[in-house]
Amino acid sequence: MLRLRLINPNSPLTTITLPDVIGKMTWGRRALFMPVNLAICAAVVPAGYSVEIVDECVLDQPHQPRPDVDVVAIGAMTTQARRAYDLADAYRKLGVKVILGGIHPSALPQEALQHADTLCRGDAESTFPHCLADLAAGRPLRPIYDWKDFPTAPIATPRKDLLNPRDYLVYNPIQTTRGCPHNCSFCTTPAIFGRAYRQRSVESIVDEIKAAQQTGSNFFIFSDDNFAGNHRWAIELCHALTPLGIKWASQCDILISNNDTLLAAMRRSGCQGLILGLESPNPDTLTEARKSYVSAQSYLHRIRKIQAHQISLWGSFIFGFDNDDWCSCRAAVRFAHQAGLVMSCYPILTPYPGTAVFDEYKKQGRLLTEDWNKYNGSTVVFQPARMTAAQLSHAQMAAFCDFYRPRSAFARLKIWPFKKHSWLANLAIYWGLFYYYRRYKKRDHLPSFTDLHFR
Repeated sequence: MLRLRLINPNSPLTTITLPDVIGKMTWGRRALFMPVNLAICAAVVPAGYSVEIVDECVLDQPHQPRPDVDVVAIGAMTTQARRAYDLADAYRKLGVKVILGGIHPSALPQEALQHADTLCRGDAESTFPHCLADLAAGRPLRPIYDWKDFPTAPIATPRKDLLNPRDYLVYNPIQTTRGCPHNCSFCTTPAIFGRAYRQRSVESIVDEIKAAQQTGSNFFIFSDDNFAGNHRWAIELCHALTPLGIKWASQCDILISNNDTLLAAMRRSGCQGLILGLESPNPDTLTEARKSYVSAQSYLHRIRKIQAHQISLWGSFIFGFDNDDWCSCRAAVRFAHQAGLVMSCYPILTPYPGTAVFDEYKKQGRLLTEDWNKYNGSTVVFQPARMTAAQLSHAQMAAFCDFYRPRSAFARLKIWPFKKHSWLANLAIYWGLFYYYRRYKKRDHLPSFTDLHFR
């Protein structure tokens, strides 16, 4: 029996900011999401292996490599890459075989191979079992197990029994689809996996939900890039979900507003809220982002149509495109207010390796650093075109503070119908911002668009 250890490296993206702030904002949880990528890897491990998961994001101290396993597999997003490489190097010095996988190694395989014996590129279901089978059989390992070289395997049901549910705010994320049919310039999904859009079998999704219901779960996050990339399939899934009596939220594109049948089916099946990647209400910014499938002028009408089905909306706006200045950042927040979004986030444009934005900025010499720890959505890692890096950073925090201030929450959420979870989330985020700036920044007021250096 070969011993396999799966490791999720510590990530600033998981904890967002200082861990004690996150603990207070999430009622003592250690991380926001369980590492579903490693739970899926565990599910596809072939016979002949024992398997464990180490999630560094929930440990009190950093994981210490030790030679008590035969092979270690480490998954890494870009912001986890440096820590992943440190762990990989330490294990190789101990004589342990190391496999790397995930978004970052898939985007930069030659960089990753400097720290690993092999890597799995793309979907784990199509690569990881082949790699482990070769290792168990004593066959030479390929440098890269590329998902394009193997038959496409179905999306697996994750093994959640290897993790502690009390560690995570979201312990039961469900993957229903993978990929996205669009080709936005900043997104790693089409950059790494192409525009192939895959759906999981409806039966396996229902089975996973029923198993989670046995443990008391009845609210689920469908952790997809685009839940409704295929409208016909999404309607079929919603019909299967309706008898389960669950509540759920997910992420999808705004084109669901074209399909009343889909919207009605989503609501009947328990859809409470959706994250929409809006990026910007500025048409020029959408063109720059290659988001050509929708016009910014239609946003408000489309949002109202979805909201009419009693589905709450959370907007994601990206700051820092070449068409952006700090005034357009403020305009995005005002649009979020006008649209009555229950929640909103404002990540800084991050040119992740493998994307068109990364290639363009690198060619132009605009990357300020390739320290992957800083590729986290809250650090400016490139030279903006129409504002300074300091202005862009300030605009992001001013946007969060403006949107989540209590006066804004009252205007957006109203008192009736009472949106309990949205109110809790808004108040928790505002309290976390207030706590952070008072305790760590020693500021008596939160960042604002009206601060002196913005006038």
